Amino acid sequence: MRGRSLQLIGLTVSVVCVAGVVYWATQQPAPRFPDDAAHWLYLLGAVGLYTLNTWVRAERWHRLLRDDGATPSRADSYALTVVGYTGNNVLPARAGDAVRVLLMAPRADTSRRTVIGTLVAERLLDVVVILILFVTVGYGVLGQVGDGQIGVIAGVTALGIVGAIAGVLVLRRNERLANLVGPMLTSTRNLLGRDGVPLLAMTVTIWLLETFVWMAVGAAAGFGMSLLGGLYLVALASIFSLIPSGPAYAGTQDVAAVVGVKAIGASSALASTYLILLRFVLQVPITAAGLVLLAARYGGIGKLRRARLQEATT
Repeated sequence: MRGRSLQLIGLTVSVVCVAGVVYWATQQPAPRFPDDAAHWLYLLGAVGLYTLNTWVRAERWHRLLRDDGATPSRADSYALTVVGYTGNNVLPARAGDAVRVLLMAPRADTSRRTVIGTLVAERLLDVVVILILFVTVGYGVLGQVGDGQIGVIAGVTALGIVGAIAGVLVLRRNERLANLVGPMLTSTRNLLGRDGVPLLAMTVTIWLLETFVWMAVGAAAGFGMSLLGGLYLVALASIFSLIPSGPAYAGTQDVAAVVGVKAIGASSALASTYLILLRFVLQVPITAAGLVLLAARYGGIGKLRRARLQEATT
């Protein structure tokens, strides 16, 4: 029931945000798409950079799995990363992660809880880097984050630390819960070892590449942005993406992209063009590739449905 409630909240948020973005877009001049070779090359470059970024994400996941004792093939780690993105783009509640868990566990000779643990470690690495980017770039350089918001972030961080300590105490006192959750935390604990620094460096590389993707889309739309502007835009959109939403972060990412790109100097007409091109780059090629891989290697669309049903019952 909690899972269904969260999905309903996410879909509601997406519908409201998408409706707001659509209404805003109808009040703007018609978007202008690339009309010369240079701008099309920027768009093609954005797709190439996103492909490279997906490769780095897949390699990071592969290393997390190996560090946790799993034995995945690199081909499965890479292919299932793409399939997982496809699931997240076409199904609500990040069901692509459930697809990764369902398909990877037997192939890596490990438990589903262990695979879930690697996804938790991924999220932790991403959130740490995103918050650092948002605070340092937004507050220290662009001045977009005020002192009050810094206080809120500090307060949330403090509550998170307190919650983590309380969780550790509960696990120590409840053996059954410890046995259930323990395998999901091994990857996170491994980050404190010698492999933590390389994985953190890979995560920084991932978000730098993501920034270059968003900058290349801006160039394709006819709006050049600085590296600092791109970092701020990506960090802002990533913070918005933490809000529960429907497939492909529908609505929440769109609002962040429009607000962010206008904040760093784009006109309303350019913002609408940018949003359309960004959605194409981030969703269309990888979703198409994932569907091909799913059909050719992992049993077809039925796997998505089964993972979706399994995720809804947990």
